[in-house]
Amino acid sequence: MHPPARPSAAPAILLGAVAVKLLCDCLEAPELLANARHVRRRIVAWGGAKPTVLPHDAVVLSGGDLHAAMEQARTSRTGGSALPRAFGVYTEAPFPLERTRHFGARPASAKAVTLLNAEDEEACWVEAVAQGWLFMIPSGPRAAWLLGVGGQIPELLALSRHIAPRIESGERAPSVRFETAPRMLMRLSGADWLACGTGALAFDPLCGDGTAQAAREASLAAATLHAIAGTDGSEEAVRPYLDHYHSMLLAGMRRHLRQCGQFYATGADSPWWHAQLDATREGFDWCSAQLAAFPEPRYRLDGLTLTPLGNRQ
Repeated sequence: MHPPARPSAAPAILLGAVAVKLLCDCLEAPELLANARHVRRRIVAWGGAKPTVLPHDAVVLSGGDLHAAMEQARTSRTGGSALPRAFGVYTEAPFPLERTRHFGARPASAKAVTLLNAEDEEACWVEAVAQGWLFMIPSGPRAAWLLGVGGQIPELLALSRHIAPRIESGERAPSVRFETAPRMLMRLSGADWLACGTGALAFDPLCGDGTAQAAREASLAAATLHAIAGTDGSEEAVRPYLDHYHSMLLAGMRRHLRQCGQFYATGADSPWWHAQLDATREGFDWCSAQLAAFPEPRYRLDGLTLTPLGNRQ
């Protein structure tokens, strides 16, 4: 077993109610994140339209805060089935197989900004502009993190009609650079290992499902390991479970790319948006071709257990 993944380097993470409930259920910690800062409204300015105000139920915290909360919630459970032979769980590089499929390239940066309106302390803003998109997450009294995807933040703010007037960006404030395009290892499991975590598979933050996906991925990994522990450890016995693990995450990536495509098709009519849509469609087709090589799903996930489907032996 390799060490658990390090805390997220993201300056801020926005978790919707569904993601929070999933984490609480997985960790059996109903009060997890109960004291986190809440976001009550989501305001979206997309495709040149006027901003749409939507009710929202989410919490905002840093990657380090999330990691600390989860560590505190973990219990020291013992017992359970042991794996029949040495088995590696990889949560960060180096992985046994390092080849990664990138679904486009979307460099991003984030920086701390000052909110000019107190009403924005409980609202997140998303705005599409010709060269990319901006996402503003409140982080405290009159404070927020601003994410810019595509161009540099000053370039994107120069095109912004809605977020720019609501903040003071501070030209000298340092920014954090990172990549936001979806990606995944070409293979997420082998005869004696499986890979998980953002180093193995990562979603585009545009859809806001990354943390919930990480929890689902961890549940599937735990169920897969539990199923393997019930076998004799032979490759013939283990392979169906590992193939199921890989194919389910591959199918999840395909669904994610389909969802991304809906956003990138409507953000703006410019070369940058057209390129993102093309990359997303190409990735969707690649995932479909990869999935064609796997059998139909044989199991369903019941909590942390893989249960054979009714029409399978």
